[in-house]
Amino acid sequence: MVMEGNRSDHEARLRRMIEKGDLAPDHRLPPERTLAKNLGLSRAALRKSLALLESEGLIWRHVGRGTFVGARPEPGGVDTGHLAEVTSPAEIMEVRLVIEPKIAAMAAMRATRQEMKQMAKAVHRSETASGFEENEKWDLILHEIIARATNNHLLTALFKTTNELRRGENWGRMKEASLTPDRWQEYARQHHELVAAIEDRNAPLAEEIMRSHLESVRRNLLQGS
Repeated sequence: MVMEGNRSDHEARLRRMIEKGDLAPDHRLPPERTLAKNLGLSRAALRKSLALLESEGLIWRHVGRGTFVGARPEPGGVDTGHLAEVTSPAEIMEVRLVIEPKIAAMAAMRATRQEMKQMAKAVHRSETASGFEENEKWDLILHEIIARATNNHLLTALFKTTNELRRGENWGRMKEASLTPDRWQEYARQHHELVAAIEDRNAPLAEEIMRSHLESVRRNLLQGS
């Protein structure tokens, strides 16, 4: 017999599983049968908890495929594989400087408290990462959460195309070579200031900090190229 207890307790445990950081966006959660058993829930109760988390944008579900961490992907998409072959880190930074400062300003006006909490967690995980790959993973997650907080599906889809290109080999190699300990701390400070501006609903400041942050990244990334 399943002992369900307080459903809010189980929702809190699910939140911790997702926000702990072991599961990055688009990672598949265990099957419902396994989750229900681990949490001591019936399948019906589990689905109610999952529905709540999905409404908050923490997860998305696909019938026949499973449950995934993060927001539901936009339909369609761009052939980033081809773009990765013809674009460059310099072009990526040009696009980021065009769209991300405005994204930050919009996020300051529209972000939910839950999204702000997710931003703060991503900043902390990036700052305290054990190495470059983990740092970059959480940097990607932070900027994606900020974009999602605009609640503008078209803008978020455009952003995701750019963000996906940052996963390319050329970008990773150049970013890792440019990321000195001092720059790591500089980016962490800028991230903290950015999230603080969003939490304060200060759109002009959030836009200014994002632009300054991206200019620092571009300068360091392309230095000597």
